[in-house]
Parts: sequence; C-alpha cells; structure tokens
Amino acid sequence: MTEPAASPIPAGWQRAMLGFLLLSELERGSAHGYALARSLETRGFNPIKGATLYPALGKLEAEQLVTTSWEEGQGGPGRKVYEITAAGRRQLRNYHQAFSRLQRIF
Repeated sequence: MTEPAASPIPAGWQRAMLGFLLLSELERGSAHGYALARSLETRGFNPIKGATLYPALGKLEAEQLVTTSWEEGQGGPGRKVYEITAAGRRQLRNYHQAFSRLQRIF
C-alpha cells in the first residue's frame, strides 16, 4: 500500500511563514536565494517563485535580520549571498516561541 500524497501547504500559510523559514535556513549557514528556495523545497515547502522569494529576502534585509554580500560567479554572474544577523537569530527565537504557542492552540 502506498502512502497518500501530502497535502500542499496553503498559499496563505506559505506567504506568512516564508520569512520565518528563510531565517531558519540561514541559521544553518549563509546561502544565495536559489539555494534557499531549493533547500526549502527539499524539506517539503511548495516551490517558491523569484517574485515571492526576493521581496521576502529584501524585507529581511531592510529589517536588518540578514546581511548581504556578493560572491564572484564561476563562469557566470556573481550572486548575492544572505547571512543571518544577531537580530535575525533573536527574531527566529521569537518566531519559534510564537509557533509553539500556536501549536498548543491546535
């Protein structure tokens, strides 16, 4: 007997959780946008379009939760690399606490 297919994550939930999950990914180490999106997909998140991903990363940068630098491309253009800040780590802890409270409500 095969496992039933997992239900897709509702689009509204995905938009609401994207910043939280990006910070969670960046806590594992710095990365460029495409790598962040692919990593979230491999963990079960719905595919993320660039038109959604990069504004979310820009918001995190504007809020000083991440910093950016440029990495030289190997035979191609350079890439922007994102890294979580101390403020981003504090915000991530706050998100984890809020999510735990939400889970208890269910």
